[in-house]
Amino acid sequence: MTDQLSLRLEPGLPRLPISIRPMLARSVEAPFDSADHLFEPSWAGERALAFVELDEEAPPGEGRDLRLLDERGRNLASVAPDLVSIASHVLARSAVLDGELVVVDRSGRADPRALAHRLDGAAGPPLAYLVFDLLYLDGRSLLGEPLERRRQTLRRVLRPGGAIVSVPAIASEGRALHAAVTAQGIAGVMARHRRGPYLPGVRSGLWRFVPSGPAVSAEGGLEGPDVDTTPAGPVLALISRLPLDES
Repeated sequence: MTDQLSLRLEPGLPRLPISIRPMLARSVEAPFDSADHLFEPSWAGERALAFVELDEEAPPGEGRDLRLLDERGRNLASVAPDLVSIASHVLARSAVLDGELVVVDRSGRADPRALAHRLDGAAGPPLAYLVFDLLYLDGRSLLGEPLERRRQTLRRVLRPGGAIVSVPAIASEGRALHAAVTAQGIAGVMARHRRGPYLPGVRSGLWRFVPSGPAVSAEGGLEGPDVDTTPAGPVLALISRLPLDES
C-alpha cells in the first residue's frame, strides 16, 4: 500500500502549455548579409506548432500524444494523419516544435492550392512538416534561450525522415541564399537573429522575411528516377542545391 501511494505521489513530467502563439516575422524587401543572423529557406506554408507529449499512464512505447496547432490555435492533427509519425521522430518525452506544413510538387516547390485542400480535410498529395525551431523540451521552456542554442538542441532531439524535415540554415550569407532560393522558385528567406529569444505572439524585427524575386526554373528541374518519392523527398533534393552549411 505504501509503495503504491509513493508511486502516485511521485512528481511526473511537467505538462506542456495548452497552446502557444507563434512568433512572427516582419517583411523586408531587400536581401542582406549579417553575421548576427541565421538564414533559412522558407516555403511560406501553413505555420504549425507540434506538441508532442508522453501519456505517463500509457504502457511503455505507447501513448505519444500529438497536437498540431495552427496560428489560430486550431488542431490540425485530424486532417493530417500522414504526420502522426512526428511524435516518433522526437527523442524526448515531450517537446514543442515550430515549423511549416507544405505540400510540394516533384520539383520541391510549394503547392498552396493542394495544401489548402488538405487542410480543409480533403484527400490529396501528402503533407510535409518542415521544422526550424524548438520551444519546449521535456517540460522545460526554451523560449528565453538564444536561437542558435535552440537550434543546436533541435538537431540533437529531432530525427528527420519521411515527411519530417529539419530545415538547415546558413550564417551571414543572406544574399547568396536569397539568390539561390529565387532561382529554385522557393517563396523566400527567413532571417532570424541568432541570439534572439522566442517571443510568442509577437511580430518582431528579430525575424525578417525576405520574399524571393521572380522565380527562375532550375534547368532540368528535379524530375527523374533519382528523385526521392517520400513526402519530403523533393524538398530535401532542393535543399541540397542551396548554399546551406548547417547540418
